[in-house]
Parts: sequence; C-alpha cells; structure tokens
Amino acid sequence: MFEVFLSVSKIMFHFRSLNFQYAGIIYKLYDRKVMELVKPVVIDICNTKIERLDLLDSKDMKHNRYEEINMLTTLFELFLLLKRFSVLGSALCPAVTDFHMKDYYEWFAGGVAHWLDISVFKALTRIQKAIELDPLIAVDETVKYSSSAIDTLAIFYQIRIFWQQLAWPSAEGAFIFLSKIVDDVCRCCVFYADKTALRVDNLGMVETVYEKKFEVTQEWCLAINNIDYIRQSIHSFVKELGVDEIIRNMSDYRGPMDAQRCSDTLQNVIENAIDTETNKILELIEKLAKKMNPAMRRFLTEGAELFEQDSNAMDRLMMYMEDSLKTLHTELNDDNFKRVLDAIWIEMSDILYDLVQSSLDKRRPPSFYSNLRHTLQIMVENFKSQDSENPIESSDKKTLENIDKLLEIHGFETADLIHQYYRERYLIQNTLDDAPFGLLTVQCFFNKNILEIEIMNAKHLVPMDSDGSCDPFVRIHFYPEDKFINASQPKTKVHQKTLFPLFDEKFSM
Repeated sequence: MFEVFLSVSKIMFHFRSLNFQYAGIIYKLYDRKVMELVKPVVIDICNTKIERLDLLDSKDMKHNRYEEINMLTTLFELFLLLKRFSVLGSALCPAVTDFHMKDYYEWFAGGVAHWLDISVFKALTRIQKAIELDPLIAVDETVKYSSSAIDTLAIFYQIRIFWQQLAWPSAEGAFIFLSKIVDDVCRCCVFYADKTALRVDNLGMVETVYEKKFEVTQEWCLAINNIDYIRQSIHSFVKELGVDEIIRNMSDYRGPMDAQRCSDTLQNVIENAIDTETNKILELIEKLAKKMNPAMRRFLTEGAELFEQDSNAMDRLMMYMEDSLKTLHTELNDDNFKRVLDAIWIEMSDILYDLVQSSLDKRRPPSFYSNLRHTLQIMVENFKSQDSENPIESSDKKTLENIDKLLEIHGFETADLIHQYYRERYLIQNTLDDAPFGLLTVQCFFNKNILEIEIMNAKHLVPMDSDGSCDPFVRIHFYPEDKFINASQPKTKVHQKTLFPLFDEKFSM
C-alpha cells in the first residue's frame, strides 16, 4: 500500500513538472481508488482492532503490547502519508473542493486517542529512565536543576512535535485532542514529581558509632528544584501547542461564548496541574523537614536535660541547623528556600509542643522547660531574627510567641508561677473600664498547705428580677475541673433583693 502511495506521489510531481494538464484527472482517479481501498480498513482498525492502554496500571506498561503499539505507529504513518496526498490534490486541482479524500482525517478519529496514549506511554517510560540515569548533579554552574528536568521537557516537546504533525483540521476535534494532550502532560508532571521524590527518599542518612541522623544533601535540593522547574514550564509549553489559535477557530466555528468556555476549561486543567505540582513540592519539603525531626528532637531534649552540665548538645544542634540551612540556601532557589525554612520551623514547633506535653506526664522539673525556652530564643536570634535575610513572618511570629509563652509558664518555679498569676490578674483588672455583670471582691491566701478564700462583697450587679433586684450568691469552682475532681465547691449564703451584697465569708480547703 505504501509503495502505491509513493509511486502516485512521484507520478503526480512528475506530471506537474512537465505541465501536463491531465495530472489533475489522474489524481482524481487515484483519489477515489485510495478512498475505496483505505477508508474501510482504517475505520475497522480504529474502531474494533485496538484497545486503549491502561496508563494507570503500572504492570500494563511492562506487558508485551509492542505489536499493537507498532500497528498504531504504522497507522499514524499512513495518516501522514494521506495528509501529504491530500495536500498534493489541493496543489494540482485548486478549484476542486469535493475530493473523496477531503475528510480523510475523520477515518482516523477513533485512533487519535490511541496515538495519544502511545505518546504518553512512551513519555512516562522515558521519564522513568531519565530519572534513573540522573546523577542528581547540577547541569552547570548557572542553573540549580539536573539532567532529568531537561530530559523531561525534551520529552514534552516530542509530544508537541507529534501534535504539530497531526495538525487536526477540525476545530472541535482539535480542542478535544488538545485537552487530552494537556491532561496527559499534567499526568507526566505528577509522575515525574512522584518518581523524583522516590529517587531521593533514601539519600542523606548518615550513621556513625555515636549517632544516626539525616543530613540535607545537594540531591534533595536538586529534586525540589527539578519539580519546580517542570512546574514553571507548564504554561509556556501549553501555549506552544497552539492553544490560542485553536480557541480562535472554536470562536469562528461555535461562537465566542462556547470558545470562552473551552478556554476556561483548558485553563482550569492547567491551573490544577500547577497547583498539584506545587503540592508535590510542598510534600517533598515536608518530608525533608520530617527527616530532620529526630536529630532536632534529640539535640533539644539532651540540651534541655543537661543544659547546665558539661554537654555539647546545644552546640551540636546549632551546628546541625547551620549546616543544613547553609546547604539549603546554596542549592535551592529563593522561593523553595523560604518554603523549606517554614517547614523546618513548623516541625520545630511540633517538636517543642510534643516535648512539653510528654514532659508534663514525666513531671520534669521547671528547669527543663526553662532550658528549652533558652534554646529556642538562641535559635530564633540566630536563624529568625529581624536582622537576618529571613525575618519572622506574621504567622511564624505568632506560633513562636505561643511556644515561648508555654515554655515560660512551665519553666516557673511554684512561687514564681503564683507571683506571675497575681501579676497577670492585676494587669487585667487595671485595664478593665467596665464590668457588665458587676464587681466581686475576693482574697486568697496559702497558709502552709491550706488554701483560704475570702468572699468579701459585690457591687453593681446586673438585675435579674422584674423589680430591678436579684438574689446573689457565690459558688467556688476550680479549673481545670478534671484536675480537681475531688475538690469541694463551697457556696456562700444567698442574699435577698440586693445589688450590693456583703458576703464576708471565708472558706478553707
């Protein structure tokens, strides 16, 4: 069949060069013959002889379906040959519009999806190989990504070449197929991100006779940058597929409103892909921070327990953080460095909260929390100070302030904690401009192990009865209640019809 088409093409070109007027007549003859010979075979193959590749099944990518793939490849070559044949007819007979071959591309409509499946199948296979062969070394000194990122983009551009060769004439069909290409490219991006994350998952663990810890490596940084590089290339790649031209054709074919809806649909697919890639970057960054967690937790715990003793845990923690941040700052781009820094501080916050909660059950002394707080302040001063290149963001600042307050409270000795409570109550009372429910005066004392509470008086109470009065009393509760289950809840006498009761009662517990 191919030999016939090639000989026809040669004859047509020969006739055209000699200016024989009957060249068009011969073309029309072959136009009908080719249609009768090829059309039923192509339609039968596209609609009944092939099955879609299940790209979601990784095993399917390894099964022996190469015979079917080769058949589809041959079918695409036939499509390109018929395309050339059709173009030749337009050149030989420019006034003729009713060629039998004019709608040749519609014969292949059922096969385009299969071609696209093969295209993405080959792309996923090549991406997998590119990641396996990637040494995770920067391509050169001017960039911060490695070879697999460049290879993946090259694979995407092979898909673009296929699309340009296809050059589907129908505007509606072109939009449908382009939407699938965009969706497939987005799938490849996610595939690349997942495989890249797996590639570095086991890297960075260092074990000595003294300890085992995770060290941030160049490979981890390049993996993050690689995914980001692919993410940033999605917009430009899709634009190079000719999206704008197809939308314009859709506008001429179906009207501006339908064209706008089609454009919005494609844009949503692209934005979802970019958001997914961003989430993949954040997942990898979060994984990196979690791998740093054990070392940070160990250094923090040792430093808090042995702060006043001859221990180098604090120095080791600071050195670990400094080495990690130095590598991250050198190897990552600015946006990813900020993301990693935030993830590390979130992990640090979780570690400190966990240490506080677990230490309460172990009844650690206040000095433990005080040492933790001192360590936190040193780290903030060195790595998150306002004078550094990465000042504390507003959300960051609030989190660190909450942790600092928590450590401060648990770091107080009993006497200091009581003093702090009185001080805070005093400050609160001094700031009160209005008491919507009235004012209550009480006195509390510790007499050895006995708590003495004196309910003195109240004034300006809110009326509760229809006559503008109320029957006030005071009941004492201890909070949190789950810590004082067996504590009594004493109550004063009820005073009738007054807004200014004088209780003058004392309770000892």
